[in-house]
Amino acid sequence: MRDLRYAPPDMPRVVAPCGMTSEYPPLPVPPDGKTLRLAHPTPSHHASGSSRDASTTSAGTLVRPDATGEAPGTPAVAFLDEAPTPAGPVHFATDIHGAVLALQFIEGCYPRTFLDELVRDGYATTMRDDAKTGTVRRAIEAWTQGEAGALDALPIAWHHGTAWQEQVWRGLRTIPFGETWTYGQLARALGRPTAVRAVARANATNRVPLIVPCHRVIGTDGTLTGFGGGLHLKARLLNHERRVMGLPQPWKA
Repeated sequence: MRDLRYAPPDMPRVVAPCGMTSEYPPLPVPPDGKTLRLAHPTPSHHASGSSRDASTTSAGTLVRPDATGEAPGTPAVAFLDEAPTPAGPVHFATDIHGAVLALQFIEGCYPRTFLDELVRDGYATTMRDDAKTGTVRRAIEAWTQGEAGALDALPIAWHHGTAWQEQVWRGLRTIPFGETWTYGQLARALGRPTAVRAVARANATNRVPLIVPCHRVIGTDGTLTGFGGGLHLKARLLNHERRVMGLPQPWKA
């Protein structure tokens, strides 16, 4: 198990608004090649299947969760790992194909735990397997070290989104590293200039922050707006990107 208390030397850890710190206990992840049964899965898009096909876009590969590669009726397996980021360490999960299922910041404030989210989506069993998670972990580490495009092509398993939400999430992946857009700008880029509120709602349902960079969307007046896990995380991510680009870092983390 990697040390989840990693922090870059220029990014001191602080207590999150909900009281979490980087001392948050690690996930109960089993050793490589071993499984851990979480709970009986609840009904989900994954469990019921989807008739829509997988697709590939310039903003990365979209992998449908029904394409599990597992026998019908077999509980889906999530592969868990963690990685350091400028906003503190993250937990993430991939499916059997290595596509990202979910990501949470350890120092974030969430209504449900990372494991609860996986169980709700029908992933009742977890494993450690570097062959499934290593590509994502190394990409996050490269992004943390300043490689701007390291996350751009990572595949994501959209497991709970509508067609509109996925359109917004794909749009988020087109916002360049180090830039910020408003919700209105994103709506116009999607060809729906009057759908600002709908864009904001879809943005708020993103379960793969960082990789789907919803942190790059800010208010019309330039202020930070809502971010799953807390605005302290959003500020750290934006400041990191601007630091890499040699730009001022105006947001207080």
